[in-house]
Amino acid sequence: MTPLAQSGTIDVDSWDTLQSTPMDTGLCVRETDGEFRHNNNTETVLRFVGVLFILSAFVQWSFPDANFVGDPMLSKTLLSVAFALIGMAAYRFAIKGHRAEIRFDSKSKSIEIAALNRRDRTKGKRSLKLNEIKSIYVRRADMPQGKAALRIRLKSCSKEITAIRGSLAEIEAAHAVLCSNIRHGNRA
Repeated sequence: MTPLAQSGTIDVDSWDTLQSTPMDTGLCVRETDGEFRHNNNTETVLRFVGVLFILSAFVQWSFPDANFVGDPMLSKTLLSVAFALIGMAAYRFAIKGHRAEIRFDSKSKSIEIAALNRRDRTKGKRSLKLNEIKSIYVRRADMPQGKAALRIRLKSCSKEITAIRGSLAEIEAAHAVLCSNIRHGNRA
C-alpha cells in the first residue's frame, strides 16, 4: 500500500494526474501528464523531424547554385543555419523533461525535484535539504479547469519552485503526506 493510500484522504487507484511510487526511504510522487500532454509517439515524431531538419542543413548544399536567389553561398549558409537551429530546437523540445517528480528521502532529509521525459528518464534534477526550505504549500489553480501546484519556498531567495502539478485533491493529499513524513521523520 502506498503512503498516500495509507493517509486515507484519497483513493490512489483513482488518481488521474499524479502517480505515487513506494520508496524504501521516503515518498515519490510524479505527474502522469506533463505540461504539454504529448505521448511517446509524438515525442518520437518530433525527434525525427528535428533530425530531418538538421540533415537538410547539409543536403541543401548539394543542390545546384541556380536554384538559389541572389548570392548562392549566402543563401545556402543562411538556410543551413536556419535548418540547423530549427532542428536542434525541435529535438531539444522532444527530449526535454515535461513531467515533474518529487522525492522525499527521510534518511538524507532532502527533497529532490526532477524533470522526467516520457521514458521516465531524468532530464534535470535539483536536490534541496530540508534546512534550505522555508515552506511547502498548495497553490490552487487560477482558472476553473486549471491544475493546482505543490510549491516550495526557499529561505535563501524569494524565488519559488513548482514541484508538481495535478488536480487539487491529489496535490492536497500528496502535500499532507509529504508534510506528515517530514514532521514525524517516519519512513513513508
